[in-house]
Amino acid sequence: MARQIVVNRWLAAAFFAVALACRLLNAPYVFDGGKPRIVPVDELYHWKRMAYSAAHFPHVLEFDRDRGVSGAFCPWPPLYDVIGGGAARLLGGTTSDEVLARIIWFPPILFALFTGIAVFILARRSGTTVATIAGVALATSPFLVTTSWIGSIDHHYLEPVLTFAILGATCLGIRAKTRREQVGAGILLGVAITAAMFVQTALLIAAALAFAVLFFATDGLAASCGFTVAAIAVAIYRLTRPPGFPDNQWFLGWTHATLFAAAAIACSVIAAAKRSAGGPPPGPPEPALSVVEGARRRIVALLVGGVIAIAIPSVRTSLFTGSHFLGGDRWLRTIQEFQPLWRAHGDDLLSAGAGLSGGAILVWFLAVRAIKTRDRVHLTIAFFAIVYFALTITSRRFWIVAIPLLALAGATYVPLIARKRLAVLAALLIALPPPLQFAGWLMTPQTIPPNQQQWIRAASFIRTLPSGRVLAPWSIGHAIDVEGEHPVVLDNFGTMPDAAQFERAEQALLATDEATLARYCGATHVRYLILDQPRFGIASANAILGTRRAAESTWWWRVWRGERPKTFRLIWSEPELRIYDNVAQTDTPTEVARTVVSME
Repeated sequence: MARQIVVNRWLAAAFFAVALACRLLNAPYVFDGGKPRIVPVDELYHWKRMAYSAAHFPHVLEFDRDRGVSGAFCPWPPLYDVIGGGAARLLGGTTSDEVLARIIWFPPILFALFTGIAVFILARRSGTTVATIAGVALATSPFLVTTSWIGSIDHHYLEPVLTFAILGATCLGIRAKTRREQVGAGILLGVAITAAMFVQTALLIAAALAFAVLFFATDGLAASCGFTVAAIAVAIYRLTRPPGFPDNQWFLGWTHATLFAAAAIACSVIAAAKRSAGGPPPGPPEPALSVVEGARRRIVALLVGGVIAIAIPSVRTSLFTGSHFLGGDRWLRTIQEFQPLWRAHGDDLLSAGAGLSGGAILVWFLAVRAIKTRDRVHLTIAFFAIVYFALTITSRRFWIVAIPLLALAGATYVPLIARKRLAVLAALLIALPPPLQFAGWLMTPQTIPPNQQQWIRAASFIRTLPSGRVLAPWSIGHAIDVEGEHPVVLDNFGTMPDAAQFERAEQALLATDEATLARYCGATHVRYLILDQPRFGIASANAILGTRRAAESTWWWRVWRGERPKTFRLIWSEPELRIYDNVAQTDTPTEVARTVVSME
């Protein structure tokens, strides 16, 4: 036994080292010249928030006056940024650049630690075969590596970590035999769900899967404890938010607290019904109860929880609009990250298929076998993996969680295969694609996409200008806000802070005449206007608004093709991006007479 523990530790240490080494391979690119490079989208705003928390710990930047027409709240929960900022401060980071120099190391180190811990737990619970196969996928999958290597400070790399934590706590709840074990598993589940919600509210899906498993496979005690913890934590957080904090699906608050409370009550009804029926201590549903009786009490419990969840009008609205996250939101449909996997073609489709590996096949065999043998732990693993696999088909957004879950499910099935040759083949289907695909990706030199290079140059120019709010395409918003140090009307949060305000700005960009756009800019105190290539930009605005305005009818199209503007003066130009100064918002005549900067 002691020898096996030593072996498991060395195995975990080896995979930690491999995972970390893979995530340091982009160092030459990141540190090629001056300040470390990070992607000029969501990473930039995480940097801004962490720098704020480093300077004002333990506070986090919530209401940002540099966003929107007159300021806006950030839809991200606070935990990741406040801990990142606090850690940077402990490591000596005081200025914004010093904070950046420290936080870029967090993703590779934390994900490598997660890989090592996961391998150790799997080796202890399921054997070294399962741990090794799953460890290879976690350490070398290019989709996981590029999301967690140096500088990838967006919170997405934590989603597999937190999902595995929820899955692990759920499995503990299923295995628990005594009331003490149930309560312990419930507390762990509550901590895992709370941590997930305070990092990324989209992990509500993982919490919902945990509820479904524990509601139908146990007496509900563990789930009741776990969701009670989460409901209380979120409710306290929401009660302490400043006035004006939004109450919708994007912001952690009453909708999430209500759903967790409803889940806790539904599971409590199950547990209470069992106790009133004189059942044994908490554990799996006892055979003495008839299937009909068990189904009846669960239907009643679901109805009770459902009525609580939909009784509050704002919760009903948030649930309806929040469901568009899975498809139907016009703005999200314009983002590559949210495109269905089935729309991929050629090399893109082949790459996605290789990324999902053999786990996408073996998970179905694991599910069938688990059903036949009534192995609820294996069925839970398969259930989580299959649901996220289905979500990935509808939106690439979910493959960061689906890939490790499918690898885990496939690795779990390998030791169950009776024929040795088939078992070896199955193991290779999971363990070989990730490192081979990653090696192929490394053969392509890392570069900043041309459109993002323009964003960076535009932000650098904006930083030299006098203060003033900027109206620009939403995709460049964080670059102008953080790198350009100018407030923006639109940014990469899109419709989340205020959908109506976002759509009004998009409508202004599609104005048919300059006077209409100028009136909007005057009302919102916009000093600078940024326009990108109209063929793409106008199509994007139409898609967001659900309109079909002809590109040729817009002032945007005409000014791009040579019409002389009256209110806006061109001050910077590249083939695909232009910056205009709003004459009506200029403070002094000298600020108007700027020379056009040509970067062609």
